Parts: sequence; structure tokens; C-alpha cells
Amino acid sequence: MITLSRGLVLRHGERQLEFERDLGDGRVQFKYLDNFEIVTFKVSQLLKDIFARKYVPTSVPPSSDFREDTYSAMPVSWTPRQLKLIEFRLRFVKGVLNTPVRSFSRAQCKIVAEKVWSAIADEATKKGEKTPFRPPSGATVEAWARKYLASDQNAYVLVDRREFTVRPKRIQVDVECIVDRLIAKRYLSLRGPSVKQVTSEIREAVKQHNRTKGTALQCPSERTINRRVEQIPPYIRDVKRVGVDYARNKWRYSLKGDQSSRIMERVEVDHTILDIWVIDPRTGVPLGRPWITLLIDRYSGYLLGLYISFYGPSSATVARALQVSILPKDDWVEALEEHPLRWTAMGVPELIVVDNGLEFHAANFKRIGWELRCDLIFNPVRQPWFKAAIERAIKESNRTLPMHGRVHSVIGNAIAPDPSVTAAVVFDDLCTCLVQWASQAYPLQIHPKTLCRPWDLWEEGRLSSPPAMLPTQLNGLDILCGLAASRRVDGDGVFFQYLRFNSVELQDYRRQNRGSFQAEIRFNPDDLSSIYVNLPKAKSWLNVPLQRPLFNDGYGLSLVQLQIIRQELGRRLTRANAYEEMEKSILRLQASWEDATKRGLRVRKHSALVRLQGLTSVPMEPSRPQPTMTTEVPLQVSQVMQTKLPEVMPFRSFSLEEN
Repeated sequence: MITLSRGLVLRHGERQLEFERDLGDGRVQFKYLDNFEIVTFKVSQLLKDIFARKYVPTSVPPSSDFREDTYSAMPVSWTPRQLKLIEFRLRFVKGVLNTPVRSFSRAQCKIVAEKVWSAIADEATKKGEKTPFRPPSGATVEAWARKYLASDQNAYVLVDRREFTVRPKRIQVDVECIVDRLIAKRYLSLRGPSVKQVTSEIREAVKQHNRTKGTALQCPSERTINRRVEQIPPYIRDVKRVGVDYARNKWRYSLKGDQSSRIMERVEVDHTILDIWVIDPRTGVPLGRPWITLLIDRYSGYLLGLYISFYGPSSATVARALQVSILPKDDWVEALEEHPLRWTAMGVPELIVVDNGLEFHAANFKRIGWELRCDLIFNPVRQPWFKAAIERAIKESNRTLPMHGRVHSVIGNAIAPDPSVTAAVVFDDLCTCLVQWASQAYPLQIHPKTLCRPWDLWEEGRLSSPPAMLPTQLNGLDILCGLAASRRVDGDGVFFQYLRFNSVELQDYRRQNRGSFQAEIRFNPDDLSSIYVNLPKAKSWLNVPLQRPLFNDGYGLSLVQLQIIRQELGRRLTRANAYEEMEKSILRLQASWEDATKRGLRVRKHSALVRLQGLTSVPMEPSRPQPTMTTEVPLQVSQVMQTKLPEVMPFRSFSLEEN
């Protein structure tokens, strides 16, 4: 115990301070004993520094058997026997100190000890109990009293210190080395063996050491090895045997947190796949499970924006979610049937917190941060508790989904319903309901610890903060939001997913730059009415519209809808046996050509004879002069043939060379 009065001396490192005066307004003054410098302290701060051992009181001289660092600190816990022992010994010490004499001798302590012991024995006899301790001698009581006074009347110094004594190890040094080596090498390894197996290996190692060195060392028991293992910190054991991620997750703890002080200071972003199947509003075909990207303000817990798509996590989906959060959302809220709350979230955040997904480490996402002039922070791997607000929001977004088309977890020996069969929610209705949840329901949820609503915290912060920062243009963000691909640009423009994109400006650029070229394109997967084409030499982007759309006139047609429509048309053709009919028609046509060829070969005659019959005007040998009626017939022709020739050729023959 100390008092802020004359005689109090504090030790500060190698220097000492002595109490000087109390100023009476909560401040006291001390002076350094080496140069008599006067310093002023606030009493509250001085006591905190004394408790923190920054200033150590030295006015009480320590005795030879008293150590300040051992007895001054209050113990954490004591066993019932230890507390009874302290109470028992303190009763003898109080009896000695309450004697009228100022000093006490061993004889006086013996007399007091006998009186106190007789009183304790009488009390135990009346209760029908036995005294748990033996009566002390006068010398023992004297030692207790002097130790009690030397510790500034600290009753805990009267406890039996033998229970706290660190006993030396009874294992030989060589055995100790073997035990430490095998525990570190075998037990503290990934998926390492058990303590029992390690004990067997230690036993074999000790036997090998005895055979090699000629010693007679004793192997420790399995219980001893188990105690050694238990002395290893459990965090280290889990890190070595299971893994760093498991140990970090199991032994994690929370301190101050992110310490956000205002809205839009820290915005967390994450995405997940929704546990529901939706159907296409135009064709009624099940589309599958969409992905949702959410942004939340860490200070207030207010949702800033969302984006729903079927394209999985990518820098484009995150960019579109950021674009939604930046722009006003009055049109979205007014489209709802009931909207008592406004969705007032807009503006560029100061800091964006993400995890270590590949989409966040992409070059396009870093360019998004540069485009918006905001900072980026990547959380450690597999530690989602550093962005707990967005994780809770994602969990709540899945909880609000209906049961129709819900994806159920796998349960052993149970058949879960097929979500593609039970799907009954249209994709447009899903987007509408999630917008209603984000703008009307989630801001009104009450936090169980702080009893605050995100809506109240957001509105208070919005009124006390400067106006939201908005970008001057979003063209760069639109291009960054698009998905990238590489296509060839020629006279037909650009073909992408069986759609043709072309414009006069694109063809003018192609003519000026000597023909076709390979270019990078950016497209919005939610709207294929146009794409962006990168012009290499101009180093700019050109917006190219869709030409002659095949489905839905090209307006509002998404990539997933295009793929679903093509798949459905393919299945429709399959059901109608269209491919088989086409192949059969081709085979029939080929058979018809073969039949026509065979008939032609049978009907075909010698070209000279056909020409003589007047069926053609093409001569057999145009360069050879044709015989006339006046031409003499060769001698080898018979007289009968000569008489019949005028009847066979009733007209004069001619050739194409004649006029």
C-alpha cells in the first residue's frame, strides 16, 4: 500500500522521485533526487503508471526473503485448501500483531500461538470437525509475522510456496535431447503420429543410444511424454499438425476492429451464388443459379448497391456493382409497389475492402480503383472475419429467398427436390424482390448488440458528412465493366456468338488501315445490342451496334438468354428430328443424282451419231472437215451403204466453224 504523502519515493528507470506536495486540484508534484527537478502529475494518470510498473514505489525496504515481483501481484485463482491455509496462518499473525507491545520475540510468539491454537481447537470441537492443520511453533509464527510486515501486509505471502516450486527434471540430459528431437520432428509435423507412436519411437531411440554409447538410460513413460506435449501451446500444435489456416481460424480473436468513424470511409465488397433457380421471363426456360454482388458501408451497415448476373465473379461484375452504388437509385425504388424508404446511397467510397479472389487481383479491377480515385485493401487469405459486415449481408440475402426452386444441402439417405423442376420465380421478379430487400427490409434490421438500425446510422452520418463525390463521366467505367474477347474485323464487321456487329465508322477505319485486323472487344453480357471494339492504331474504343438481330430484336438480350435460346432451339430441332430429316433429304438427293448418272450412261451414244441425228450441233472433231454429199465415199464402204447414206442424212452436215 502507498499513500501520496511525505516519504513516498518512486523509481523511474535509474532515477528516483520523492513526493513534494499536493496541489489540491487532482495534481501532485514530485522532485528528482539527483537534480531536484520538479515534475507535476495528475493523480489518475500517476496511479495508472504505477499499476503499469512505469513508476515503482521504493519507500518500503524489501527484506531478504521477500521479492516484490513475486508477492506484489494479486493471484488469479487459489484452491480452497490454499485459502484455508492463508486464513489459518493469518489468524496467528493477527494475534501476534495485536499484542500491546511494539516488538515481539519468539517467546511471545509461542505464547500467542498456544492461545490461538486452543481457540481454533475449541471451535473445531464444537462443530465436530478436525483441524486441517497442525499447530505451529513460536519460530514459525515469528517468521510468518515478519514476512507479512515486509510485504506491506499482503496476506497472500502466507501461502505455502512449496506448491509453486519448480522441481528439476528427473530425466537425463541425453534422454531429454532425444525426447525434444522426436517430438519436434515426428509429433509436430503435418498429420503427425499420436503420442503413443512417438513414445514407441523414443523408446527405440533410447535403446539404440544405449547400444551405441554403452549407457543405461531409462526411457520416459507415455504419461511423461503426454505432459511434455501438453506443455506445448495449443496454437503451435495446431499450426504444426493441422495447418496454419485451421489454427488461425480456431484460435482467432477480436480486438478493436476496423474503427470506422464515418460513412463511405470503408466499403466492403463480396459476391456469392444464390441458393435458388430462376426461369427466363420470355421463354420460361430454367436459367440456373444467379450470382449476386453486394456492397455495404462498414460504419452503418447500410447496403450501397447490388448486381445480379449469371457470369460468376469477375472484375466486370464488381465494376457494375460499383457503378450501381455510385449512381442514384430513385428509379429502382420508384418501380416498387411500396417504398416507404428512399435508397439514398450514392457516391464514390474512400476505401474498398475485398478478399483475395482472382477477380480482385486482375489488372482491370486495379484500373477501376484508379478510375474512381479510391484505395483498395486485400484481406488476408481465408480470414473472412475481417469483413464480417458483408459476410452477414450475404447470408441474409440467401435467407430471404423463397422455397420454390431452392437449392437444398445434401443430406445422407435423403433425396432433395430438384431445383430445376421446382423453379417458379422469374429472373425479373427475383431482381425486384432483392432490390426491395436491400432498400426497404435490410436497413430496418436491429443489431442485437448495439440496438441500432443501419437506416438511422446512415441518415445521421449523411447529414453530418459532406456531399457525396460523383465522377464526371462513366465511359471509362463502362468499358472496364465489359467482358473481354478477341475477334477478327473484316468486311462483315465482327462476329460474336453468331451475332454480327458492324458500323460505317468501323469500315472506314478498316479501309484506312489496309484491310482486316485482329482486335480486342468488350461486351456487356446483360445487353448485346452493341459492343466496344479497340482500334489498335487509333488507340481508342469504338461503339459498334448489332446488325440484323436474330432474337428479341437485339434489345435487352443477354448472353445467357442468347445461349439458352439457342440451346432450346437446338432441343426443339432434335425433338422434331430435323437433323435426321435433313440428312435423309441429302441422301435422297444424292441417290437421285446417282440414278440420273446411271440413266445418262445407258442413254449416251457416240457423239458423231448424236450429231448426225440432229440432237447436237457440236462436232466430234471440229478441226477435221466434214464429208458432203459430193464427197467420194471410201472404198471400204459397201455398195449398200452407199445407196442408203442419202436416206440417213437428209440434210447437209455443217460445223461450228462455218458462218
